[in-house]
Amino acid sequence: MPNVSHITGLRPIEQPFGNIRCNFYEAATGLALYMYQPVDLNSSGRITVAGANSNNLIVGSIVGFADDSFGVLPNPYLAANPNFGYTVNSAGLVKVLVADDPNQHFIIEEDTGGTALDAQSVGAGASFTYIGTTGNTTSGVANAVLDRSGIDTGALQQLRLIKKWDKPDNAFGNWCKWVVKINLHRYTASTSGVLV
Repeated sequence: MPNVSHITGLRPIEQPFGNIRCNFYEAATGLALYMYQPVDLNSSGRITVAGANSNNLIVGSIVGFADDSFGVLPNPYLAANPNFGYTVNSAGLVKVLVADDPNQHFIIEEDTGGTALDAQSVGAGASFTYIGTTGNTTSGVANAVLDRSGIDTGALQQLRLIKKWDKPDNAFGNWCKWVVKINLHRYTASTSGVLV
């Protein structure tokens, strides 16, 4: 049975140790942010969209949003410059919950460009890219996918392929779901990337 595309962004799954560790960060409301979107920190220590492709650090992926009083937001994503239903602090910031543990495992869907990955790809490095826009405003999920055209054994790839996700309807090929770990993590990268 061929795989079906169901873009999940960079979605955290239970770690090898059984929990997903998350922390709240602040983000400016001028950014559109989506669930399971890869993010990094800017020079103010605030959440910003992580740059796609190799050599860009990632601090984690978004798992939730809260207003200044930790109330639930009315949309499944954070629209840029929201004008209703949000309370922001005096600096114009909202709270973003990020799965930021360097040991966290994630699920991400393989794209269709280049040669399909197989069992020999396990352990290789890869980066993410976006399909179309950065996120889906209906589902609220980021359109981040695994860029299989950039598979490499080098150290500058953003993600490390752990294994094919063990699921009966998941086969090697187009739209395969992979378990990955962040390779260029903001808190553990051997080369500290510049905060933007």
